[in-house]
Amino acid sequence: MTDVQINAGSGAKTSKPTTTRRAARTSTAPVKSVKALDDAAFEAAFDALEPAERHAVFRDVGEELARTLGAQVIAQMLNGSDMSLREIGAQSGFDHTALSRIARGDSKTGPTLWKVFALAEALGYRIELNAVKK
Repeated sequence: MTDVQINAGSGAKTSKPTTTRRAARTSTAPVKSVKALDDAAFEAAFDALEPAERHAVFRDVGEELARTLGAQVIAQMLNGSDMSLREIGAQSGFDHTALSRIARGDSKTGPTLWKVFALAEALGYRIELNAVKK
């Protein structure tokens, strides 16, 4: 059994090159430059949000984190397997094209946690999740 570790906030980089998707531009209006906020300004702006807005921020960040980390973990397991995607799909019960989309980061939502664990079980991996206190 092979271990897959997910370290939230560790800053670890994957050895596989990743692609960056750009949003389609639908307006011809000039784009305003956005000034990056320092930590204090960011904290002040976040503190000024209403509770519902804070919840939305955490939800959006959580979804993006799940999508990107899930894609990295799925790709790591698929790349570490000696089987083809079709064989993996047949063994795990997942559609091989969906697995490919997730691993490439092309899935809008990414994998669910149960899908990561189920695929890990089918491929002989153990998933370890941990959080590190600031």
